[in-house]
Amino acid sequence: MKRIVGLVVINIILIVVLKLTTPYFLTVDNILVLVNNLALEAIVLGGYTLLLISGHFDLSVDGIVALTGISVGLLLVNGVAWPLAIFIALCMAALVGVINGFVVVKIGINGLIATLTTWWICIGVTYGMTRAIAPFGFPEVFQAIGQTKFLGFRTAVLVAIIVIVVLSIILHFHKTGAHIYAVGDNKQSSAMMGINATKLGIKLYVLVAILAGFVAILLTSRNNAASPMAVDGMALRVIAAVVIGGGNLSGGKGTIIGGLLGLCIMGILGNAIIQWGISPYWQKSLLGGVLLVAVLSERLKLITRSV
Repeated sequence: MKRIVGLVVINIILIVVLKLTTPYFLTVDNILVLVNNLALEAIVLGGYTLLLISGHFDLSVDGIVALTGISVGLLLVNGVAWPLAIFIALCMAALVGVINGFVVVKIGINGLIATLTTWWICIGVTYGMTRAIAPFGFPEVFQAIGQTKFLGFRTAVLVAIIVIVVLSIILHFHKTGAHIYAVGDNKQSSAMMGINATKLGIKLYVLVAILAGFVAILLTSRNNAASPMAVDGMALRVIAAVVIGGGNLSGGKGTIIGGLLGLCIMGILGNAIIQWGISPYWQKSLLGGVLLVAVLSERLKLITRSV
């Protein structure tokens, strides 16, 4: 709880500073842009938090988004009905999740290497299918999925709210959530409790992949085009957000709300760079510095407790 309160305070301080130093941060248009952009990463963050708590991580998210987006785009331009195109594309995303889960959890290959490999494969397949030429010009009913707005907020915001609420309830009030924390904290002890860590891990990888697939559908629909480089560094930003929010890369710790607050901090800082007129090329360096501080603070806490 202290971590959550601290993150809320940091967000408030950042908002106040930006309000005092820029004339546009708290304008309606800027807030809508900020929230709509954060919503896409918040969708993935919901499932990724569960995966990270269980002691696993996934670097293939960007590749899954690209593969799903290109797949649905090619299907649509070739005359496939939009509901079937979405279903097939999401099945492809889920298949990547199954592969990730099987290779990492069942076979035991290091998650970093395994998911980095599937990321490369997904990106390579998308370039192979398109030759770097993005499919575009989709049916209006498909475009409406990502372009529809309610009070200025796009569909992605509603999807993000549903994902965060549902997965938070599962994590904190359902036995599955208790199993996730138990597996991440101690796999041997969880096995003695009768928890099937292998089955749980594969399910979580599939969950992350499907959520990444939904992000791809929303992006492709919103842009009326699909790109092999639809997102850049989404997986790393989500990991950073979860760690800033109190998650542990070794598992056993973390909350979705904490990760969401961490994501807000990064989103506000990214927006601040633009508002202050700083070159956006510095954005990754700034966010990397924030992540380094978060990781070091967790390490210092562990050292302090052990002394």
